[in-house]
Amino acid sequence: MALLRLRAYKAVPGQYYGTPKEVWGFRLKPGRGRPAAIARAFIAANASTLGLDGIRRRLRLSRIIQSAGARHVIFQQRHDGLRVHRAYVTVHMDRRNRVYMAKNRAVPSHLLPEKTRYKVTTRRAIRRAIRSLSARTTDTKVLGTERMWLPVEDTLRPAVRVRVQRLEPREEWLIYVDGLNGKILSKYDNLALATGRARVFDPNPVIALGDWKPLVKNGRQRRPPPAAYARVRLGGLEGTGYLDGRRVTTRPTKRRVRRTDHRFLFTSIQPGFDEVMVYYHVDRAIRYLETLGYRGRRAIFTAPVPIDAHGTPDDNSWYSPGLRRLTFGTGGVDDAEDAEIILHEFGHALQDAICPDFGQSDEAAAMGEGFGDYFAASFFAGKKPARYRPTVGTWDAIAGGDGDPPCLRRTDEALTFEGFDHSPEADEHENGKIWSATLWEIWLALGRAVADRIVVESHFQLDGFTRFARGARAIIDADRNLFAGRHVAALRDIFRRRGIGPVE
Repeated sequence: MALLRLRAYKAVPGQYYGTPKEVWGFRLKPGRGRPAAIARAFIAANASTLGLDGIRRRLRLSRIIQSAGARHVIFQQRHDGLRVHRAYVTVHMDRRNRVYMAKNRAVPSHLLPEKTRYKVTTRRAIRRAIRSLSARTTDTKVLGTERMWLPVEDTLRPAVRVRVQRLEPREEWLIYVDGLNGKILSKYDNLALATGRARVFDPNPVIALGDWKPLVKNGRQRRPPPAAYARVRLGGLEGTGYLDGRRVTTRPTKRRVRRTDHRFLFTSIQPGFDEVMVYYHVDRAIRYLETLGYRGRRAIFTAPVPIDAHGTPDDNSWYSPGLRRLTFGTGGVDDAEDAEIILHEFGHALQDAICPDFGQSDEAAAMGEGFGDYFAASFFAGKKPARYRPTVGTWDAIAGGDGDPPCLRRTDEALTFEGFDHSPEADEHENGKIWSATLWEIWLALGRAVADRIVVESHFQLDGFTRFARGARAIIDADRNLFAGRHVAALRDIFRRRGIGPVE
């Protein structure tokens, strides 16, 4: 027990409870036993320091995530038989079972209320949630409900969480209804939206031809020539004749294509081409993650990712956390024709698979968009001429993008956190450029093999309300866990230049 007791450490105090919400800056001696037992022993040894006196027995083991470089043991607080929303305690340890960080969102014992009987039924909560959207029942779909305790500043309220999908406009809301009086306590549109226009080939016709100018005439995109196509092999198919596989399925797509001979040889003007694009590129992206160590017991995706290849006529695409589904639009150039747009959206699915409901604060939402751009740029960098490497969506933006080459966004802009727009009207895509530029600078400094590993690994110690500084610290921890801290000095310099911190 003494081996697991904290002596020297750093802490971030919580806003409402007076307890530390993060403790780091240490690395204890290796613990003995299984990760859950080590984590419980660490909590017991440091309950007073962490502010967990009196509630340790109310922490239920939620899950243990084993990433490539560390183990992350997550406990969920319960009270009176119900889950306390976002009230978790996480203990992070490296592969040698050395605890190096703990996070505490649990509600202290003196703030826990007495037993409370709900006065609002689940059915009434659903009606109240839909009414709060000024929507009709026929325009919405309830994806799930849960009774829980919801922290509201320094008090707990009995609540019903209602997850509602709105069909027009396309939204997906998490709405928390007070279980005593039916008032709306909180609501948040949790749909990961991204503006995109096209997806094609490997990754798109612009890169395949090495020039964008032949693909534009009179301000409109031209049909890609045969030289823009690549012949590829589709792996992991189930053999049904549809694009269903171990890692990906296009089952949500209406009027799916079927080829019993498995020869999906389409051009971009044929409906089946979008399906082939999303299947091939998402399948390949997940295979790439497996090469980084996320396979078997460490697999990030344990079921096929469902994809609607042309689910909306709008010029937009999104990832739905509630349905765990990717949807692509057909406005302008089909979004599923540009593999960089596909992998940007897949970035949201990847973050949600590691950290459910990622992106519920302005900084976390921006990090989601920035990571999506980074992941797409990094994945295809080896196929691009140097001046195209920092660009994302050159085919998507072929007829309306800025610059030479025109593109949806770039990852190499000279941006710092000082320019982050915290206003209610802020665009997470614009703010996300700060994060993608930071990650891209890491990529340039350390190379893809290192950068991708530490950036992906860092997500295992983040949460849905994370901030840039926490993301930076998580990347440094990932480097310590995967590479024994070999790149920490370079990472600190990058974060310092970008105005992100303090990281330690």
